[in-house]
Amino acid sequence: MTTQGNVSRLKIPPAHAHLPVGSIDVLPSRAAANWPSRTAVRGETATLTFAELDRRISRLAAGLRELIGGDGSVVAVSSVLGLDFPIAYYAVARSGNVVAPVSSRLGAEVLEPWLTAVGARAIVLSRAMYDRVRPTLAGLRLERVLLLDGPATPGVLTCAELAARGDLLVEPRDRNENELGAILIGAGRAGYARSAQLTHHSLKVDAAKISAAHGLSENAVALNTSPRYHQVHLNAAVWAGATQVLCASPDPAVQAREAVRHNATHHYPLVLDRRSRPAVLPRKAVA
Repeated sequence: MTTQGNVSRLKIPPAHAHLPVGSIDVLPSRAAANWPSRTAVRGETATLTFAELDRRISRLAAGLRELIGGDGSVVAVSSVLGLDFPIAYYAVARSGNVVAPVSSRLGAEVLEPWLTAVGARAIVLSRAMYDRVRPTLAGLRLERVLLLDGPATPGVLTCAELAARGDLLVEPRDRNENELGAILIGAGRAGYARSAQLTHHSLKVDAAKISAAHGLSENAVALNTSPRYHQVHLNAAVWAGATQVLCASPDPAVQAREAVRHNATHHYPLVLDRRSRPAVLPRKAVA
């Protein structure tokens, strides 16, 4: 995988002229128009086509807009490997707010000061992360805590409940792409968290660069086995129209079987090195 830190050094021809105008959620809208019936994301028990992904983004965006408005508030989202993260990631942008992906493995000692530092107004947590950091949330000035998935908790809305209120009919192309789109958390010196602030335009440029560098296309099938759903993997695949297959098992034998089963062309494993890139798999050649 190529991370945000070295994206700018990739020797890729400029792709700016081919990028759609607007906020980062224009990428799933573009993919839905170009490849509506193609599988966008395949999880363990369900799949989403690009058309279904775009519809679910609009529905959750409507609920978020109703709940917290659309004035550029920072919304942290647990980047767990599953179908729920892509929907929530783009829905935050479509609602008019700024998405801040956070690893579901992040400790409360890092999460608490970082949320305070970026001024997060709301957080969307996986059920497992919510149960782990729940005592910490009480001391934060968060207006809303939402669950990415179930089971539900009294007084805490799930994304499924929030998405049942209708569609947000907005045009991502009408948004100012030079506004802040995402805030990323990273490892800093002495263990302290640091942040990177990215505009919608820079997110789209990165998506095009990573897609070209990794050789992604609408015929590609990317097996993702990283415990964290990295936004660079997500945006690059959606830009290219590639199918993403999610496999949460750390067992290499299970991963190999999934690669064969889905005829994977690329593999995004656990990332240990910032300079690492996905393995490019020959079709039907993984044993």
